[in-house]
Amino acid sequence: MTHEPRTLEEWKSTLIAALGLVIASFLAWYGLSRLSDATAGDTIGTIAAVGLVVWIASQSWFYMTQVKSPRRLLFLMGVSFIQVVPFLFAAVYGAFGYQDRCVVGAQGPGDILYFSYVTFTTVGYGDMAPTGLCRGLAVAEAVTGYILLGMFVAAAVALYARNHGK
Repeated sequence: MTHEPRTLEEWKSTLIAALGLVIASFLAWYGLSRLSDATAGDTIGTIAAVGLVVWIASQSWFYMTQVKSPRRLLFLMGVSFIQVVPFLFAAVYGAFGYQDRCVVGAQGPGDILYFSYVTFTTVGYGDMAPTGLCRGLAVAEAVTGYILLGMFVAAAVALYARNHGK
C-alpha cells in the first residue's frame, strides 16, 4: 500500500507540480492568444495543436504510471483537468488568430478562454462558434472534457469509497 501524504511537507512536491502546471498553461494562453494577426494563423495554430496533443498524452502517461498515491492523483487531475486543459486549448485557439479565423464572435483572449471553458464542460451556449480547423479542435476539446471530467469524478468516488468503505 502506498503512503498517503498527510502533512504539508509531504504535499510539497505535488503542490509545486500543480503550480508549475498552472503557470505553464497560463503563460501558454497569455502568449499564444496575444499573437498579432500577421503571426497567428494555420501554421502556428497547427504547431500549437500538436504540442497540446503531446502534452495531454504525456500527462496522461505520467498520471497512470508514475503517481501512485490516489490523493495526489486526484489533486493533480483536478488541477490539470479543471484549469490547465481549458487554458491550453484556449492558447491553441488564440494561436489561430481572431477576426473570425478560429472562433466566430471572439474578439480577444478573454473570449477565447470563455469559449474554451464552455466547450470543455460541454455547456455549449452557442454565442460563439468554431470555424475552419478549429471545428475539429473544438470537437476534440469537448470529447476530452467528457473523458477527463468523468475520470476525475470516478477517481473522487473511488477514493471516497476506499476511505469510507471500511
